[in-house]
Amino acid sequence: MTYVTGEYTDCTPLLGDREALDGFFEEHGYLYLRGVLDRDLVRTTAEQMLEGLVALGAADPRATLDDVAIDSFEEVDEVAMHKYVKYDDFWNHPSTLEVFERVFGEPVFVFRSTTIRYYPSAAGAEEPSFAHLTPFHQDGFYIGPNKDFRPVWIPLVATTKESGGVALADGSHRRGPREHVVHESFRRFGHPVRGIPAELMGEDEALLHSAMEPGDVLFMHAYTCHKSVPNLSSPPVMRMSMDTRVQPATTERGFNALTPWTESAKDPSKGIMSKITGTPSAVE
Repeated sequence: MTYVTGEYTDCTPLLGDREALDGFFEEHGYLYLRGVLDRDLVRTTAEQMLEGLVALGAADPRATLDDVAIDSFEEVDEVAMHKYVKYDDFWNHPSTLEVFERVFGEPVFVFRSTTIRYYPSAAGAEEPSFAHLTPFHQDGFYIGPNKDFRPVWIPLVATTKESGGVALADGSHRRGPREHVVHESFRRFGHPVRGIPAELMGEDEALLHSAMEPGDVLFMHAYTCHKSVPNLSSPPVMRMSMDTRVQPATTERGFNALTPWTESAKDPSKGIMSKITGTPSAVE
């Protein structure tokens, strides 16, 4: 299925039931939890992102989280932005770790690699660019060696169906790893990105996407197929989000787990970048 047909199921009521929570995740390949993260911490992180956009000259100094706008994602120095957003403080705050450990049922390790995203609306643009978005993919294709990590995605400001976010294929993890091929229309640091051809997505794999609020969080299986939903909001609103990966504290930690994004992105022969560039590598 290549178009959205439904919304995420709210799994928050399952948090007190270990068997039900794990059962839903094993069947559907995701968990959507509403309002479980500290909203004040989320807002602080959003304000840090706004500060970075202003400091780098991408946003009006008078902008607020309600009206901030930038010309394009590509025109902002992505590496420089990481100096402003203190995401490690957020992920490793005791209240955040408590949520993660309730989900995993054990102590966790949060990856030192985080992706920050600040996507303006492309509605009304004469030549909109979606090259910064991601095609259908599985994080387990890019990241290893272990596959017991879970991608974690949070909105920093409220999202709507129009402003987009993450669309995931319900239950798609059960088919295991899939072929990823080069998509010339999606690029990362000048390199075409590998993804799953849309025609290989099963008709029985319902594509889900929901509006989300600050404090909500989405967990996925390493092999859950998912993709970006473009920001086409009108009136235009900025979509701000960030994502990382979380794994049991006791299991093996690969290159991407131990290396900050700003460092790993520089080396095309290791980790995620080796999979994006197609460079043979023994370092995951």
